[in-house]
Amino acid sequence: MSKTLRQFECRDDLWKRVEALAKRRKISPDDILQAALLQLFKAGKKKSSSEDSPPPPPSPSSRGQTPRPAPPPSSSTAQRPLPRGLPRPSSAPAPSSSGIKPSLPRPTSSSPRLPPPSSRAQPQQVRPLYLCFENQWYVVDKDEFVIGRGAKYSDLPIRDANISRRHCAIVRRGSDYFIKDLGSTNGVEFNGERVDNHRIAESTLYYLCEHELRFSFNAPA
Repeated sequence: MSKTLRQFECRDDLWKRVEALAKRRKISPDDILQAALLQLFKAGKKKSSSEDSPPPPPSPSSRGQTPRPAPPPSSSTAQRPLPRGLPRPSSAPAPSSSGIKPSLPRPTSSSPRLPPPSSRAQPQQVRPLYLCFENQWYVVDKDEFVIGRGAKYSDLPIRDANISRRHCAIVRRGSDYFIKDLGSTNGVEFNGERVDNHRIAESTLYYLCEHELRFSFNAPA
């Protein structure tokens, strides 16, 4: 490709930049100018091609035309015709305008009914207690069975001056029995010790002074 020398005016500072760039890249200043002119030519060509291209067609709204509605999308929830022979689902009853809820069906007489809970507590069965005194058995059939000297004030009288008028009592508390000292002078002894409010067990042995009291929950033979 032939080259023809041309002359053009250039500023000194710009020419110094061209020479410095050519020296740094180890090429001639002509190559730097030629590359710059080619890039400028390509940029101007692109700009002119964009100006010469026709404008895009106007949208329907700019022409005064109303856009056509898009077709409705297919929904999986759309009702489909049921095949023949199948029953159609019954629709729920519409609520009444008066606001009254529909009454529920009453249970028939054939439906099983549970018996109402009993409000009365079942009486607790109390085991009987038997008392042996001087080889004679007595049945403790009261909530408080009093033992003392006087027959007028006790259920089991013991004729002894050392026994108080109301010496002790057999008290029933639920299903258990207790021997209680009623403030006697000589008290109630169990295993050599004076006791009060002592729970009675099977074959328990107590002493009122020299008198022996034996208890059992089994009926005497």
